[in-house]
Formats: sequence, structure tokens, C-alpha cells
Amino acid sequence: MSDDEELSLRIVGIEPGGEPAGAELAGGRSLRLLTTRGEIPLIVHEAPGAHEAPGAHEAQATGRAVVCISGALGGFDGPGKLYVRLGQEMPERGIAVVRLNYRMPNEFGECVLDTMAGLAFAKATHHERAALIGHSFGGAVAINAGTLAPAVTTVVAISSQLYGAHVVAELAPRPLLLLHGTADTILPHECSERLYERAQEPRTLKLFAGVGHRFSEAPGELLETVREWLLARP
Repeated sequence: MSDDEELSLRIVGIEPGGEPAGAELAGGRSLRLLTTRGEIPLIVHEAPGAHEAPGAHEAQATGRAVVCISGALGGFDGPGKLYVRLGQEMPERGIAVVRLNYRMPNEFGECVLDTMAGLAFAKATHHERAALIGHSFGGAVAINAGTLAPAVTTVVAISSQLYGAHVVAELAPRPLLLLHGTADTILPHECSERLYERAQEPRTLKLFAGVGHRFSEAPGELLETVREWLLARP
């Protein structure tokens, strides 16, 4: 198998996904992206008035979306159930939310491919601009995918690891928001500080005093910070 074949993934269909195990739908729609490398589970929160059918060439992609990815263990809900709450709030502001679970959690290259597929889905459903949010392992996945997808307008990396994020300087001119708790015992906040040093402007780093890896101590403050960041960017 060639390198190109090893790194390729193509979406071949979309099906209803059923009830996701261990996750809150919170008004979203469960789907499965059928790809040449396996099924990618999604929970999609559509903004009112958004086009639903992908592949309608006569429709112009004009909307905004947020694609949310989790840590090395996968999942849909995010730190402090951030992704659930974004799914409940952002569509009312005209921004769709796509919560993506990995086919092969903790396989970095495969998770980048999954994220790219999620971004392709967002574009196919008429969202020309996408913010990308990742937590922990997913922070590095988001940074990596953000350098590859022209539709990405901003990246938010929460409690990010360093591995896989070596391309962070290539994100510019896309704005980067780094969020980390000072009480993180899994990935110390110095990880985000080092990413901030390596990144180019525009970049923002916010540390949360006394907050751990999953932001369970400050879910409201995390939501407010991310919400304001997303709404301030076109």
C-alpha cells in the first residue's frame, strides 16, 4: 500500500447513528459517516434554517459550524460537557455544532483523518467556515487538522498535549486560543505555555487557577470563554 493510500479517507455515505452510548444527544441528531476506513459517529446540532442535504450543488455554502473533538479515549461531550452545552446554545446564534467521535481513539493520524472528514461534512452541509475545538489529545489533533483545512477559521485547544502539535506555528493567520488549568495533573499547563511560545500571532493563552484537566471545577467559565471567542470571530 502506498503512502497516499495509507493517508486517504473518503466519505461514501451518511446514515442515522442511533442512540450514542454514554453521551447526551441534547437535541442533536446522531449520524454515522460511512468512509473507506470505517464509520465515524457524529452528533449534529443544526442551526435553524440550515440546509440539511449534502451534495446539493446549487446551494452555496454560507453558514458557520463548530467541529468538536475529544481526548485520547474519544467521546462526544467534551471537558465539563462543553460540547453538549455548545450544541444547545450555538445553533440559536446561527452556528451549527458537530460533535465527532473517533473511529480509532488514540491513533493520532487516524484521528486527524476523522477530523478532516468532520470538516468535510460541515462544508458539504453548507458551512463554509468552521471553528475547531479539541481537548487534551484532541487539542493537538485540532491544531494539526487546522493547518490542513482551508475552511478552519480558528482553533481552540483545551488542556492540549504537545505531541502532534509541532505544526502550531503554521496555524497563522488563523487565531489560536489555548486554555489550560493550573491544577492539571495529566498534562501540565506548561504544555499550553510552550505551544503559545511556538505559535504565531494571533494567539491567546488563558490559564484557569486551580482547575484540573477536565475543567470540572469551572465548566461555566469554560463555556463562557469559548462562547465569547466563537461569537467574536466571523
